[in-house]
Amino acid sequence: MAPPVEVDRSQRELILRAQRYEADALAELFESSFDAVQHYVSTIVGDEARAEEVLRQVFLRALEGLPKFRRFDTGFEVWLFRISNAILADPARGTPSSAPLPPAGEDPEPRLRAAIARLTPDQREVLCLRFIAGLPAATVARATGRRTGQVQALQHRALLALGRLLAPPAAEPAEA
Repeated sequence: MAPPVEVDRSQRELILRAQRYEADALAELFESSFDAVQHYVSTIVGDEARAEEVLRQVFLRALEGLPKFRRFDTGFEVWLFRISNAILADPARGTPSSAPLPPAGEDPEPRLRAAIARLTPDQREVLCLRFIAGLPAATVARATGRRTGQVQALQHRALLALGRLLAPPAAEPAEA
């Protein structure tokens, strides 16, 4: 497993102040992560209204869970990405676990989103953290409780699965 990397002292102090519900610390902590989490959720969801609803849920859940936050080894923003993934993967919240793929030739973004939705939850989480959030494999490993090699293997399997899901259908042989 990758060695823990402590967040810088100023962010740790900010988190500790926010855990005491100091208004200025809460505002600074949430505002410093908002743009990255908004981009992350919007990229995955693709629908602005739905993304706003997910963001409300993410920050509400973060506010409720803040007193118990102890993930100083990965940081606050990574914790918000993980909360986002949990909300997006919850079928009760309306996220399709295996959305149908739109036909080839349509806008590739919805097609890619639908293919990502068909991955396993672990594959989806690793791909999103690696490529949408832009986190290094070692950070994803710490955040998900895996070894870096496991993250890389999940990433590899997820990319292979995406390739299969996005490949054009094989042409039927012509009759003689």
